Amino acid sequence: MERSKFLPMAKRNAAGSGSIKHRKDGRWEAKYSYTDKLGQPKRSSVYGRTQKECRQKLTQILKNVDEGSYRETEKRYTVKEWFEEWLTTYCKTLKPRTMNDYRSRSERYIIPHLGKAQLSALTPMQVQRFINLLSDGDKNQKPLSPKTVQNIHGILHSALKQAVLSGVITQNPADNTKLPKAKKPKLKPLMDDSITDFLEVIKGDPYERVFIVDLFTGMRQSEILGLQWQDVNRVIPIPPTVAAVLKAQQREQKQWRLAAGSAWKNEHNLVFTNELGDHLRHSTVYQHFKKLVKKIGMDETRFHDLRHSTAILELQNGCSVKAVQQQLGHYSSSFTMDTYAAVSETMRQDTRNR
Repeated sequence: MERSKFLPMAKRNAAGSGSIKHRKDGRWEAKYSYTDKLGQPKRSSVYGRTQKECRQKLTQILKNVDEGSYRETEKRYTVKEWFEEWLTTYCKTLKPRTMNDYRSRSERYIIPHLGKAQLSALTPMQVQRFINLLSDGDKNQKPLSPKTVQNIHGILHSALKQAVLSGVITQNPADNTKLPKAKKPKLKPLMDDSITDFLEVIKGDPYERVFIVDLFTGMRQSEILGLQWQDVNRVIPIPPTVAAVLKAQQREQKQWRLAAGSAWKNEHNLVFTNELGDHLRHSTVYQHFKKLVKKIGMDETRFHDLRHSTAILELQNGCSVKAVQQQLGHYSSSFTMDTYAAVSETMRQDTRNR
């Protein structure tokens, strides 16, 4: 090895020793030796973006070795190995749907691009390049929406944060990633005659009750599909129409449970399930919704626009912004006002005209 690329540390005592070198990938690597709990000599490495950062890390490690406070990392994880550890050990309390989402996005996006990297060697630049790739796309993958990219980064950041808390790595390389900004979607709510058309076209659909509850409460799709009989995520008033729909759902679900017998699976006591008690898939419900709104010429309307329909109808009927904010679970009235500013201005103009 060339001496210019191998920088010896100052003389160390017998407890440990270390050296720093500049790697071809631009990072600095500090190798050090220590004696494990069984008295066996071991070698390990620590990495840094600069020589100074790497030297500081090495100095602290060697100090711990000298003082006898050095803790040997039990395992040197790859990103793939750590994600499996994280999902199985630290995510056990998550709801099944959330857990499935974390695992699905990890296996589809994070592991293929970062899985082989050593967790302790993962850099902010690698994370940034990964996020840029998701945003820009390549020959193998279409560009993802800013919101989807943000969600994937959130999963990656959570996993790496736990690695820091568990002492597996010292810093989270996903801390300062520059994320794409999500564009504010144009609202395409159902209004007036389109609501009548929608209520007519959904009759008999397997998810008719889901759509009615959404339209008349403004709940999010995840809130509805995760709704449990014993409680809800937020306390919201419901009109008699929704109460009747929920009672009908409860009666039918009891019939399904009796028919399914030991095959019944509704362990989380969900309100909306299939005939065996399994939770409803977001994608399946959404696909049904898109087919139905297409039939009434509202192709661009999203499931989330049912929530907007609720808010706009309430504002038009004289509800205060504060009441709508509480109904929808927004964090502030100003956010509600900003979201429905165009509608509010239309209502103000109507008032002036009158």
